[in-house]
Amino acid sequence: MLEISEISVFYGDIQVVFGLSLRVGEGEIVTLIGSNGAGKSTIVNTISGILRPSKGEILYRGKSIARVPAHRLVEQGLVQVPEGRMLFTDLTVEENLRLGSFSKSSRKHFPARLRYVFQLFPILAERRRQTVNTMSGGEQQMLAIGRGLMTDPDCLILDEPSEGLAPLIIQQVWEIIEKLKEEGHTILLVEQNVALALKLV
Repeated sequence: MLEISEISVFYGDIQVVFGLSLRVGEGEIVTLIGSNGAGKSTIVNTISGILRPSKGEILYRGKSIARVPAHRLVEQGLVQVPEGRMLFTDLTVEENLRLGSFSKSSRKHFPARLRYVFQLFPILAERRRQTVNTMSGGEQQMLAIGRGLMTDPDCLILDEPSEGLAPLIIQQVWEIIEKLKEEGHTILLVEQNVALALKLV
């Protein structure tokens, strides 16, 4: 489903990624492991169309996407749940989920996708009218994943989903990712917690 071949990425004159290659097959979960500052988020942002590789190729379902804008990739089913969650904290849970359904195809299926996300994360259903800035970090992470799932993605990229969470909450998030894996979702998991990541792949 996703194939990266020898990509190099720069910030200005500084090279951050050097000839990276990886493949993610349909229905597979693959993890990209590295410490802080290793370039993991740069790789994710390049795959997602936020950054551009200076060299190499990125194929999604066999087609080149190295120059495709991020919003077009979301419409094609390639969705990133970003590091740090990047939620709209002054909006409610449901408003954030609605923003995850901005594409035309997603808007048509909003009620069904909302039911799916609420089944997956019952706490979000309970707090659907609550503003995000009043929620815990774990609840916000669940919302970030839920927002990504609102588009019914073919390939989901999870960037550091355990970052800043208490061990008990990490376990809950990991159980959700395991469930997504069991449902056949294709996932690229970006993590610095090696032990956690290797439990899933």
